[in-house]
Amino acid sequence: MRVFVFFCSLLLTINLGFSQGNPDILPVSWSLDLDTRMSPIELPPLDLRLVRVEDSINDLDKTLPWRYGITRPVALNTETSGVWTELSNGDRIWRVAIRSPYAINMSINFSDFYMPEGARLQMYNDDQTDYSASYSKKQNRPTNNLGSWFVSGDVIWIEYYEPVNVNENFQLAISSIIHGYRLGKVNQFVRSQRGLNDSGDCNYDVNCPVGVDFDPIKDVVKKTVALLNLGNGYLCSASLINNTALDKKPFLLTANHCLEISNPDLWSIRFNWMSPSPICAGAEESLDIQSNFTMSGAQLRASNSRSDFALVELFNPIPESWDVAFAGWDSTDDLPEYEVGIHHPNGDIMKICRDDSGAVKDTANGTEVWLIGGVSVGSGDGWELGTTESGSSGSPLFDQNGRIIGQLYAGQSFCVDNENNNDYDIYGRFGVSWNDGSNSSSRLKDWLDPINIGSTTTETLENLLSVPDVALDGSLDIYPNPAKDYLNVMNGRYPNLSYRFYNITGQELMAGSLNASESVIDVQHLTNGIYFLHLLDEGSNQDSTKKIIINK
Repeated sequence: MRVFVFFCSLLLTINLGFSQGNPDILPVSWSLDLDTRMSPIELPPLDLRLVRVEDSINDLDKTLPWRYGITRPVALNTETSGVWTELSNGDRIWRVAIRSPYAINMSINFSDFYMPEGARLQMYNDDQTDYSASYSKKQNRPTNNLGSWFVSGDVIWIEYYEPVNVNENFQLAISSIIHGYRLGKVNQFVRSQRGLNDSGDCNYDVNCPVGVDFDPIKDVVKKTVALLNLGNGYLCSASLINNTALDKKPFLLTANHCLEISNPDLWSIRFNWMSPSPICAGAEESLDIQSNFTMSGAQLRASNSRSDFALVELFNPIPESWDVAFAGWDSTDDLPEYEVGIHHPNGDIMKICRDDSGAVKDTANGTEVWLIGGVSVGSGDGWELGTTESGSSGSPLFDQNGRIIGQLYAGQSFCVDNENNNDYDIYGRFGVSWNDGSNSSSRLKDWLDPINIGSTTTETLENLLSVPDVALDGSLDIYPNPAKDYLNVMNGRYPNLSYRFYNITGQELMAGSLNASESVIDVQHLTNGIYFLHLLDEGSNQDSTKKIIINK
């Protein structure tokens, strides 16, 4: 009964701990009687006729990120541009506004960004219906570069606020803005509705049912998927991914071709953008969700064109309150029974697709891929449910166990009204990415198996389902860890000590008593991986959970 309560308490934490990120912080100037009509810096209008012709061609090529905007160079800083205002209490505010005519949305790239403790920066639109998260010292980077998320409208305000007690110098310089010329039906009265309903009508929102065998898995792995803004007017998809240390290091897996034209310093990422009222292959519009799961900035860890993967690490850890997850993976390169893709096509809200015939191994232009065969390549008729589109590039392919086995590289699967065209898609193979390169900068294993246990699979780790290592008081030693055949438990204090041994999914594998001063737990039959040893002293009711690594 005690163990049942232990795991139920974890599930209760999940249900009660859902968060939509940090509470919104309004720009300081909004509550002050400041002159809000100062003239914005005017950029000349863009001629987008040639751009739209290019898009009509490039949108059919999934080896390219999806373009939604144009980079416009500027050179602005707090010394030569904008207006400073000193408040009566000694605080001060710097503001500048930029107008790019007819932009649907705008974002900012900073070539010099450093916030002192207590200072903060925000962006917002001209009519104050949309505003960014607050950027602070937490967003400081070694490179001093930073890219922002979108703000709707063709005028963007940048506001720096500095309290009077700040004694450290700040740095702030803007190198470019992104003029967003598409991302769909933006409603100025609904925040964060960027890209909503831009994808084809045959798409399935991620909360649509895709089969009783995968729906429970989907409800967890969808939390790993992200919309990736490359900071240059292009979008891809990506996923948070687990590692064998289970330390929630913020690794993000996407496609190498998304990396090739962008700088990860300027990336911004949005998680958990999914419709609460799903549309399943229909022309109706999906409803939006109000959320602020956005982060900025990453550093490249590894990439390889042979399997078209890129692995980056976000500069900041995932906040503990975020209901996201780190995807499990399978490096065996075994054929899947069926597979599921989760992605953000054309910058739209999260979608899902499923193929029941099983992907096969193939080579495409020198890239080692999983082929989901369609009418023009391979056998089969493409996806049974849904499709992918441009912008889905880099999105994860999950096997029947919900483990990542690849990321989207290319394909010819698209919508024709409410049906897909039954054509093929190809994904770079995770099993090839794992150990194909000659060093850590060109393969995954060094980053995703940092403790070198040789595991070929991991399970998805939910951010809110993390079991801390809490020690019982007194003399209690457990060794060796990592273990091979046996765990030795030296118990100098607890005469009523019992244990239960679980795998990472919470399945109880064995249980028993450890009341002797020296006890042995036989783990010869267990495979390599991470396990949990739950200890309970039934006399004092103290308990503890230890992470145990099995490494044969």
